[in-house]
Amino acid sequence: YGVTISNDSVTNVDQIKDLDLWSRSSHFSFHLFGIIFYLVFSNIIGLSAVTSIEIMLAIFSASAAVALYQIVLKKYSNVNQAIITVVIYAFASGIFRFSAQAEYLILVPAFGLISLYFYSEKQYLIAGIFFGFGLLTSPFEVLFTPMFLLFTSPKELFKKQNIIFAIGLIVVYFGINIITYRETISGQWSYGGVFTWYKDHYSETKFLRPVAIYFYGYLRSFNIIIILLPFILYYLYKSNKELLIVFILTILIHLPAAIPEARYGGYQMTAYPIIAISAGYFFNNLISKRKGVVFTTVLIYLILNFFLVTTERSFYRDLRDTYVKLNNDLEKNSVLFVYQASKPIKNIYAPDLQVFDILSDYQFKMAKDLPGYIPTDLEDILDKNNIVYLLESGVGMPDDHLKLIFSQFTKDQGAKVKGFALEKILETNPSFGYELLEDYPLDVYKLTKMKNE
Repeated sequence: YGVTISNDSVTNVDQIKDLDLWSRSSHFSFHLFGIIFYLVFSNIIGLSAVTSIEIMLAIFSASAAVALYQIVLKKYSNVNQAIITVVIYAFASGIFRFSAQAEYLILVPAFGLISLYFYSEKQYLIAGIFFGFGLLTSPFEVLFTPMFLLFTSPKELFKKQNIIFAIGLIVVYFGINIITYRETISGQWSYGGVFTWYKDHYSETKFLRPVAIYFYGYLRSFNIIIILLPFILYYLYKSNKELLIVFILTILIHLPAAIPEARYGGYQMTAYPIIAISAGYFFNNLISKRKGVVFTTVLIYLILNFFLVTTERSFYRDLRDTYVKLNNDLEKNSVLFVYQASKPIKNIYAPDLQVFDILSDYQFKMAKDLPGYIPTDLEDILDKNNIVYLLESGVGMPDDHLKLIFSQFTKDQGAKVKGFALEKILETNPSFGYELLEDYPLDVYKLTKMKNE
């Protein structure tokens, strides 16, 4: 598997290895191309399943970067601007990290950009086909659509080129969806939950929640760029109203997706290209006046994003090593509580342990109505065991630092902040004492039931 530490990535790899094209069909394109690359690179060349999927995602991601370069060059006829735009896009931590993981998310902006490139080259049928594959990867692909206003307008909606585009999209998307729509809408892995969430929880939504998700999601992905956005938007207002309108439309239509999306995820990915284009336009026009400022800003941006991704990958390796060491150190069937992800431990790294998920109160509230969810009976497990173990992993560096600063708010919103699991266990059964075990890459606690005096 390589360093596979999320429930989704394990499920993705298992499904592709089983050549299962139809399950979890809301991500159909990911599994389609994943199976193709798996058959070529694993069965013929002998690479691992994870490596074959990573190669597939990296190729599509690189193709999207090339497409973005050509789009900017076509629109603005400026090589420097195209290069800056691609650098900002390619090194955004979300693009950088998902280009080499067994997750579908990178395909969403990739298919959108490839489609837009062919649209800009007046290859409307091919553009529609690729956009159809994007929708089959995730319905969030629709959030990319304002980008097409760079090469068309609402007045041209029913013109010949857009009808041809729609034909390509319909043939691919609805041709497959005839088979998959039931699974896509109401299956175990579907987007029907988004609508259910709106219906059940819309009245409870706090204004701060989407604002915090927006800010955290985009800050994490663009760092300095998000801080510069007020200056970028002001410059667009003064010099490029068209790009400003496309930018604002893109951000506005992402808001409904941000409200139910409780974690940093796919919905931001479709906004990365327009942010990169806007920033590239701003920086390119600043070069003639402040060349040193531009290069320094972009360099710091690259260093920060490189640091973010490498530290996250280091954290994942530490998490994997902790799983393996626990499996080797603890007695068989020892009870281990985790909240990072249980499937990688059960399926790959620590099959000898009894592994249980532990969720914050908010996470439990969000998960309890999901199909197939089986909650952990924490009270019963603690009553029946005198010794249990807890892996307090948090999510990753430097994310924990950012979340801990706002820990009171993030706990209420379900963020996986270090410390909540230990606190929850001790609140559930105060008879346990605890000690932090040494020689593990991450925090591992041994909790022992104290004898009554």
